[in-house]
Amino acid sequence: KFDYDAPLEGLTAPDRYTIKVKLNHPAYDFLSDLTDNSTSAVAREVIETYGDGGNRAMANPVGTGPYRLKEWRRGQKIVLEANPGYREVPYPVSTDPADREIMARLKGKKIPLIGRVEIYIIEESNPRLLAFEKGDRVFMTVPADLVPTVIDANNQLKPRFAKVGVTLARGIQPAITYTFFNMDDPIVGGYTKDRIALRRAVGMAYNSEEEIRVLWAGQAVPATQPIPPGVTGHDPKLNGHVKYDPAGAKALLDKFGYVDKDGDGWRDLPGGKPLVLSMGSPPDARGRQYEEMWQRSLNAVGLKVEFVKQKWPDLLKMARAGQLQIGYLGNINTTTEGYGFLGLLYGGHAGLSNIARFNLPEYNKLYDASRSLPDSPARSKLFREMSTLVTAYAPWNLEVYRYENIVVYPWVQGYKYNAIQQHPWQFFDIDLKVPRRPVAQ
Repeated sequence: KFDYDAPLEGLTAPDRYTIKVKLNHPAYDFLSDLTDNSTSAVAREVIETYGDGGNRAMANPVGTGPYRLKEWRRGQKIVLEANPGYREVPYPVSTDPADREIMARLKGKKIPLIGRVEIYIIEESNPRLLAFEKGDRVFMTVPADLVPTVIDANNQLKPRFAKVGVTLARGIQPAITYTFFNMDDPIVGGYTKDRIALRRAVGMAYNSEEEIRVLWAGQAVPATQPIPPGVTGHDPKLNGHVKYDPAGAKALLDKFGYVDKDGDGWRDLPGGKPLVLSMGSPPDARGRQYEEMWQRSLNAVGLKVEFVKQKWPDLLKMARAGQLQIGYLGNINTTTEGYGFLGLLYGGHAGLSNIARFNLPEYNKLYDASRSLPDSPARSKLFREMSTLVTAYAPWNLEVYRYENIVVYPWVQGYKYNAIQQHPWQFFDIDLKVPRRPVAQ
């Protein structure tokens, strides 16, 4: 059990309303990190009263935010109501010309503006869309598998939605999907030219365009670097995406001795031993789609692959323990600071957030140097160098940046899409209990 009275250098609470943090190096992303819910301060008596085995009060949330929990039916529904004790906060002022209409209506009003918010947990795509079309929900993130039902080939709303005033908000999420290689693995890991060639050939063999078409219904673009668009550090001029090139993959494998030595139709290791790649995959529909695409891509260049079928939490444990050779993953940002994406490949984080266990001294040195810099051209230069090393050594195969599509009824006033703020709601639909006019069936 954690001893809250034990002195902890660098983290103190000098009084009831103050937390003091002392850092051992400059961290310009720290203030941004403090806006994330994982760093929210919680009163000690709350943890002592409601704390679970992990010293967290997840079942009894207590805080000082604009809303408080009124009702919670696990896996079904959450009801929030405005906190009457919330501090005096006026609607934020914006000088953006695009916000002129919003400011005319809402400037000076106290927030929160909405007295009650109902969040419905609807896991299946079709029921979620049906509830929106009936007008029972006024806000919805369009699931990838239903994009063709809602949006046309030009990424415009289908007529039945547009004619009742539904609006579409669309933008690239501050997120990236990638395939990672265990850099400690004796087959795909390491920093020698032959191992780099194998990882790069795997990336060249994979058809990410097919992934965009099949898994994301066209709502994604190829990832060019570890830092996605919309956050600090992304360089729009940098393109480290490995082009789909099965012929080039075959030539690269041939050059470094990954050829079929025993005549069984599969490539072997340069020393002659069988080469079998092992990739983690969860037992769900999307996992099966990934498997089919990867197997088809790798088999086409003569690489044999087998899949480790485990639920996602178990795959994550295996990856952190260095027991998974290859896996695919996605990370999404909760702030406007893109610095954390590069931390996913920092050697000191191996086995934690650095699941690939990438530990390149040159990369680590650049990362350490960037810590002391604010968002600036100097820091961006270091970021670019780190991103270039990721492309060169290929601990990740960069895959896609995803588009997010939000549909909102016109009576929801003042709504403005923001990719950073938006993503926590991506699995929910919100019904604000206002007069509604459903989409025509």
